[in-house]
Formats: sequence, C-alpha cells, structure tokens
Amino acid sequence: MSESAPLWLQDREAVIEATPENVWRYGAPSYAFTNKRLADERQMHFEPGSLEETITNLVRVFEMEATNKANPEDWISIDPKVFRMTVNGSREYTVQDLVAKGGYNLFIGDRANYNASESNYEKSEAAFHNAFRTGFLWELLTLKAHLPTATLTWRHWGLQNGEFNGHKGDGTLLDIHGATLATLNDELKITRLEHYFDAGGMIDSLSGGCPIAH
Repeated sequence: MSESAPLWLQDREAVIEATPENVWRYGAPSYAFTNKRLADERQMHFEPGSLEETITNLVRVFEMEATNKANPEDWISIDPKVFRMTVNGSREYTVQDLVAKGGYNLFIGDRANYNASESNYEKSEAAFHNAFRTGFLWELLTLKAHLPTATLTWRHWGLQNGEFNGHKGDGTLLDIHGATLATLNDELKITRLEHYFDAGGMIDSLSGGCPIAH
C-alpha cells in the first residue's frame, strides 16, 4: 500500500511508527515474529496495492488496536462513535465493550468450557496467549466488495502448544475458518462487523475435545 494512503490502510508497522508511545496499553507492540510466521505459513498472496491487500491491512490494524489501545478515541481503523460488532448473531457490541471485555471474550461468548461473562480483557489475553505460545495468526482468504460493504472469508491459526483450562496442548494446529460482513464509511474506516465462525469448536479443541471441523 502506498505511503500516500490513509494510515489505517497501511501496514501495522507504519501505524506503530506514527503512534505516540503513550497511546499503547503496554508500550508499542512488535510484530517481527508474527510477520516472519505469516511469510512462511500464509496461503494467500495478494498483489501490492490490491483491494485485498488494503482490506488485509485494515483488519490487521483493527486487531492491533483492539488488543493494544485502551482509549477508543485513539483508534484510527474505525469510527468509534458508530462502530458496532456482532458474533454469530449475538447482540451488538460497541468499541467500549471491546476495550473492557477483550476481543476473545466477545468472539467466544459463554461456553461449557469457557465463561466469558466472568472474564475481562486482561484475563482473556493471558488465557489465549498461554494457549497459543507462538501466536494466533490471521489472513484474508477471499474478498467480495460492493462498497460500502465487503464480505470476507478468513482463517485464524496457531499451534496448540500451551495450556488452556488446565489442558496441556499437544502441539497440533488449530485452523479456524470464518466469514465477516464488514461495513465501511467513505474514509474506508470500519463502522460495522458481523462475524461468523465455529466458536464452540475452537474452545472444545483447546480444552482437549474433538478437533474443529471446517
């Protein structure tokens, strides 16, 4: 993506470089290890400057901000005043919900093997970082765009090489596929996300149950 593009449509490193240190929850994040794994393990390779690359950058900036910025007014990937998100037909979540509860809790919800209601951002980040010791990566698979809406299919993957709910992972790959309907404003900032994926299967796999099915 050209440096003349809006910052939220550039890669994460450009956003980190342009962001004051005090904006981050715990200091500026580093994606050096993640980027190396992405280069080695991703399935899709999009043309530089393509809409697919642009949307990939936007989603990765959004994920970075959701994880690392505590003040929604500092997020550049969304319009915080109107942003809403649903997961598998859930109620609508606001950016304040994301900040307080954390993305994992909103994505997973309450399950037999996971109680999102009693968790928060800090607890969920610790739990899933402990489950995926070498990271949990994301990539765009397909994109159908009729702006202001875009339909994405994607995968999240990571090695189950940590511990979750007292279950020690066996090092196998957890590879989750899902779909998202995104709505963007005229600046190509996110105003709405509707996610669909097998949240129960993900938690079952991490807890030692049946492997997830695509």
